[in-house]
Amino acid sequence: MGAELWRDKMIYTTYYQAPFNSSTCTYDNTDLTRYFVTWVKSPSAQAVRVWLGASDYFKLWINGTLVGQRNSGGGKPYTVDEYKYPANLRAGWNLIVFKHSFPQLGPSTDPDDNKRYKYFSLRFVRDDAGTPVTNLVATFDPDPSCDDRAPYSTATQTRVLFPSVAHLPGRAGSQWRTDIELYNGFHMAWEYRFRYFREGNNSGAPDATRTTVLQPFEGKVFRDALRSSEFFNVPSDQKGYAWMSGAYYYYTIFYGQARAKVYNQASTGTFGMETSLLHPYSFSYRGYFFNLRNGAYRTNLAVIPSKNEGSSYRVRMILSSPEFGTLTKEWPANPSERLTGLAQLNDVFGYFGVGSTSTDRALLYVVFLDTSFSDLYFFPSVTINDNGTSDPEFRLSGNPISDPPIF
Repeated sequence: MGAELWRDKMIYTTYYQAPFNSSTCTYDNTDLTRYFVTWVKSPSAQAVRVWLGASDYFKLWINGTLVGQRNSGGGKPYTVDEYKYPANLRAGWNLIVFKHSFPQLGPSTDPDDNKRYKYFSLRFVRDDAGTPVTNLVATFDPDPSCDDRAPYSTATQTRVLFPSVAHLPGRAGSQWRTDIELYNGFHMAWEYRFRYFREGNNSGAPDATRTTVLQPFEGKVFRDALRSSEFFNVPSDQKGYAWMSGAYYYYTIFYGQARAKVYNQASTGTFGMETSLLHPYSFSYRGYFFNLRNGAYRTNLAVIPSKNEGSSYRVRMILSSPEFGTLTKEWPANPSERLTGLAQLNDVFGYFGVGSTSTDRALLYVVFLDTSFSDLYFFPSVTINDNGTSDPEFRLSGNPISDPPIF
């Protein structure tokens, strides 16, 4: 899908998206079909008109009903709003399916732009004058179960993990809060759904939820999102994580349309950092962190399970540094105990008994044991603070390519 043309309210398919035939080492450029699916929420049942433009052949279904099509006559260039059909939207979510077929797509050397690029556009209007229908909201997965409860084969393209959401006193008298920023870069209203889980919760029931709608090209900042009455509205000091669903993860993460910023207010000033947002497939079977600091700094380890309900596990940690060699320890220390939900270990070096050691090159290797499900995966991270401003650095797990001999 050509995102750069969304600003022109068109979606395109281009020659380099044609399927590659490995047996002939060429692209299949003829008789191709592509499907597009989305959902639109209407506040009530209403009769509308669909204005559609499309290259070549197409079929359009709304809630399983064929609304319009072109299936003969040969290839045809795109013309905006060329096809106009009556349609009915029901109250609530409406499934929109668009089938786009091309007699020829490419190759790249074809001099005809109409064969190298295929376009379509679709909008809902109220009348022949083209008055827009402005009370609709879009999303990719309207089913509320298409969030952290869904299996990894379901709705993976629309979920984003906010690994740190908190309102909590920090180190040395500092105060930690999380701000959540959202921006809707689309020309339609968009719905975002959040589920927040506090540390230790593995019940499957979130401690707080929030659904918010952003209008086209609208941005919102929810300061102190955990405490804010406009967002999670949690009154107590705590930390946790949140899943967001409803938008395509690639635009959310890589186009900066969602951000989580942690601010630490201390007597020495206000410090902040942006925490990374994660896609469901960012999970790890293990964690690997290198060049960790200690001495003037403190390292904390956090672990989030891929599924919340019933999640329990143990962690084996291997900490290595030239200053003290290689140490191994399990968390929790009591082998009969299990961690549940999000777990955080403050002062990893202190837990190993080397809290007074100064280093900036320690390695931490994390392995997950005794997991409650065979398909339970994890999102490990570390925060490194300077014992004054609290957690000014956030790191995700790296990859050593191959394990060092000490492991």
